[in-house]
Amino acid sequence: MVWLPVPHILKVAWDATKLGVALKGYKRERALVEAKKNQVIAYKRKAATRQVKKLFEEEKYEEFARLYIPDLVMDKLHDLKDLWWSIWDIYWLFILLRILIIFNPYNSGYIHPDEYFQSVEVTVGDVFNIDVHRTWEFNTTQPLRSPTVSYTLYGIPLTILRVINTCLYHYLGINIVGPLLVDLLPRLVLLVLSFSVDFMVYQICVLYKHNFNQCLTTLASSYIMIIYSTRSFSNTLELVFTSVLVYLVAHCLRRTDETIYLHELVQDKYDKAETIRERVEINKKRKKIPPHDYKYLIPIGILCGVGIFNRPTFVFYAFASLFFWLQRGVSNHSVFSPFQTFNFRVVLLVPVIVATFLVMIFCDSLYYGDLTWRKLWNLNMNYTDWKVAPFNFIMYNAVPGNIASHGEHPRYTHILVNLPMLLGPLAPVFLVTFLNWILDACYLPWKKKPSLRNVYALSLFTTVVPLIALSAVKHQEARFLIPVLPCIVLLCAHKLRWKAYGFKPLLTLWYIYNILAMVWFGFVHQAGVMPVQKFIGRQQHADVPYINLIYSHTYMPPRYPLFQPANLKLEEYPGYISNKRTKYMVQDLGSVATHILKDKLTDIVSRTEYISSKKKVKMETYLIIPEFLLDQLKAEAAGAFSFEPLYSSFPHVSVESLDKLELEFHDALGHLGLDSVLTGVGNMLAGFTLSVVNVTTGHAVQSVNIPSSNNM
Repeated sequence: MVWLPVPHILKVAWDATKLGVALKGYKRERALVEAKKNQVIAYKRKAATRQVKKLFEEEKYEEFARLYIPDLVMDKLHDLKDLWWSIWDIYWLFILLRILIIFNPYNSGYIHPDEYFQSVEVTVGDVFNIDVHRTWEFNTTQPLRSPTVSYTLYGIPLTILRVINTCLYHYLGINIVGPLLVDLLPRLVLLVLSFSVDFMVYQICVLYKHNFNQCLTTLASSYIMIIYSTRSFSNTLELVFTSVLVYLVAHCLRRTDETIYLHELVQDKYDKAETIRERVEINKKRKKIPPHDYKYLIPIGILCGVGIFNRPTFVFYAFASLFFWLQRGVSNHSVFSPFQTFNFRVVLLVPVIVATFLVMIFCDSLYYGDLTWRKLWNLNMNYTDWKVAPFNFIMYNAVPGNIASHGEHPRYTHILVNLPMLLGPLAPVFLVTFLNWILDACYLPWKKKPSLRNVYALSLFTTVVPLIALSAVKHQEARFLIPVLPCIVLLCAHKLRWKAYGFKPLLTLWYIYNILAMVWFGFVHQAGVMPVQKFIGRQQHADVPYINLIYSHTYMPPRYPLFQPANLKLEEYPGYISNKRTKYMVQDLGSVATHILKDKLTDIVSRTEYISSKKKVKMETYLIIPEFLLDQLKAEAAGAFSFEPLYSSFPHVSVESLDKLELEFHDALGHLGLDSVLTGVGNMLAGFTLSVVNVTTGHAVQSVNIPSSNNM
């Protein structure tokens, strides 16, 4: 006979019922206490008016404000006021810098193609019905990316913008939509979200009486917060989700410690009570102790579900936080055994995560089109209609060949290259901190070993677990690690203030490094791509139905700044479409050699000339290439092409093409002097420009034989 634990389950259900009744009584008593805080409520009509006037005349503005503003809001405003006056100096300068940079039109640094092609490119294309490039990750059969998160964050504001623009254009003839505003709006959303990272770090510091001035100043001065946190990477959202999750778990740890202490204190008094009356009073106090076992259960579950759909690697960042939340307060002195308490939390958390998964799967499936409302109404769906993007992501990356196609790196790349590149001098400080913790855990006496149930251990393992897990994957990029920043700041910010001979060398190095990195990633690295795209998009090409756009030695260019309509055969277009009949044919050649580029240009330009002359269809060919490579192409072509300059954007540095840079610091006679060095440096800097040229057949080409083709 199989044993069924029915009596035990009934006992647990009865205990849960008693707990619910006790909580209801506690909430009623708490509501009475909250009501007593507002003394004006006790007054009626004229007496209440006199009391309000008295508060105002006595300049008790806080009590006056609490009459109309909830206490929770006032308490948060108090926290913000304390935050302002405590760190009013350099922290707010960096916050102001973060705000000003997103409004700076020269902030066009292009960090990585995923900044656009995993979110904004697709969302803008759908909202404004323009032609964009959908990467293979958004295939409709087995998609690897969930569009629900990006649509919620970027699609809703962009849709509101489109509706407002439609009304303005219809009634006033005013168009406000353009590449600048469309590029700015997602960054504004992310700017607001980035402030939540600061606030979470501040709240953790306040909870545990840590020096929030040092932590917030270190956090805000990082170029990750200044540049990365306002760029539309999925890793940026992962940073926000991780910081919020760490705060929720840290708050639960603190609440659990306080609750256990109060229970022990009440139990001690209960054991020492001599009369039944005293024990009854003590039990009443016990009921007023706030619960802690399932605090923030729903927010944590929803956050984990959304975070995994945003980026499945969020599992690594959430693992330590979830474990700390599940095992907090587990001891042999509780009503349930440690195993039971842990399992109860798991059983209640899993349905919340699963429910979030189902909502995300439903939204994604509707987006990709295989699942329709008609199928739902008729209940004739099949399993292929449901799109589970995280599962497809994991299965794709489980194939070694797929990882290799994106580039393989040594397993130490994250620790020895990417972490120092992101954190500068803070990276070795963190590594030394972790090694010291390991040594203390191994060699100190048992009672002096570092605790595994405090916020320090939470921050440490939230950093170490994903660092080790992501290092096991051979494809490693620096942006994968940006969610570790808040925890490392909590652990090591004070160590940057180490003094030597009255100076703080590490802090000085930290500021210098982050300013240089901010300039590099925000204003220099591939910084000409977006200005060039915006320039091409705002030009009038009414008489040119086809334009070849050839990109060489640049990152893959986003298409949405061109604002090319998805359908070129409409009779009427929205006001933000300026080139209604022009089709841009984009060819991204990557980092091809100069002679290959020359051959490719020969084919394209020759066909363009043939179509323009024989079939009377005007075509143009634009080449987008760094200036120093354009000079090399001119020398290689030897007059085969004519290059008409149209636009240039400075600065633009493509690291992938630096091996082709030819430096010359000698004069015509081969002498090296100050003038020749300055001239060489000037020529080198001038070469770091992204140029747009109109390419036509040069004077050296007499005739071109084009095979007949019916494809036009």
